[in-house]
Amino acid sequence: MKRVILVFLKFPEAGRVKTRLASNLGNEKAARAYEQMVCRVLEQAKLARPDVIAVAYDPPLKESEIRGWLHPWLSSFSGETRWIPQSEGDLGCRIDGAVNTVFERVNESSGNALVAVIGTDCVHLESEIYHEAWDVLSSGQDVVFGPTEDGGYYLIGLNCPRPGLFREIPWSTEKTLQASLEAAGKEGLGTHLLPKRSDVDTIHEWRTVESEVDRRRCVFFDRDGVVNQSPGAGYVLSPDDFFLNEGIAEALAWLKARNWLAILVTSQKGVGKGLMTPSDLEAIHRKMQVELAERGAAFDGVYAYTGEATCAHLPKPDPEMILSACESFFIEPRQSWMIGDADRDIEMGKAAGLVGTIRIVGDKPIGIRADHTLTLTAEICSLFDKVL
Repeated sequence: MKRVILVFLKFPEAGRVKTRLASNLGNEKAARAYEQMVCRVLEQAKLARPDVIAVAYDPPLKESEIRGWLHPWLSSFSGETRWIPQSEGDLGCRIDGAVNTVFERVNESSGNALVAVIGTDCVHLESEIYHEAWDVLSSGQDVVFGPTEDGGYYLIGLNCPRPGLFREIPWSTEKTLQASLEAAGKEGLGTHLLPKRSDVDTIHEWRTVESEVDRRRCVFFDRDGVVNQSPGAGYVLSPDDFFLNEGIAEALAWLKARNWLAILVTSQKGVGKGLMTPSDLEAIHRKMQVELAERGAAFDGVYAYTGEATCAHLPKPDPEMILSACESFFIEPRQSWMIGDADRDIEMGKAAGLVGTIRIVGDKPIGIRADHTLTLTAEICSLFDKVL
């Protein structure tokens, strides 16, 4: 069975999202808070390693803008991403419609699915939450609910469409979960409750999570010679030529365990030179992400300068890739680091205003001093223990 996370979200237009927060923060700051919460929810969703992340978006006419907004977070996801416009009607109609679409599409391509439906108001959806939901559903239970402190639910898990669960429910009230459990009982469905969590709707709730989603700390990694074995003067041109360096997976897992982000910033001019296609590069990075995820953690974002005229990024040592990531992922540069094996990596980190730089000594000449120098990538975690 395919494991699916179906995320309901809206385009972050000021005045249309987090309206209760807006009464305290103002429309613009409330919209930014919403974006930060979406970023954190998708970060955790990727860590759960679903086969599919399906995005149920609103409004449907904003699809291109929504895809562009979510691209920095979802482009590094190694599974499938699917896009579903929300239908009209109340929340129940919209959930039912999106759930039906997910099951139809998955059944057409690969058989049955285990679907965890979430919103973006709860930022504490650890991997264990999803795995418990999927495990319970795969064992034969009918429905899984994740209760919230205010009487609603942050997650509903299903192994087939259940339209009766979404009719005549008092949405967004203290009776939402109870009414949903009663509806399940009338349908003769067995239910399982996940650990209780809190939504973020009020200014008090926002203040309790703000530090987790704002001014994030990040370590930026160069790729060839740091993440994977150096190809020398050439390029890694296919997944078969890509081999992770010792200690990289452990370094990313170390960061994830401490709520740090890890983002790849790499120059891959072999694309612009015609030595490989953009699809080849995507396949290499997909292999990288899968292997890293299997060993504990993958990159939260992947930024690549390809040398193509249409490339959205600038070449190193210009700090553009780092600065773009800081804007999209709400990163504080003065609390973040760069790891590279070339002068241009160290220059880029310094130009971006990062607090520190780490050089992995390899086959490239050294002309610029980094804050720390290592001879092996296997030493990264030991350095993290001392300086982060």
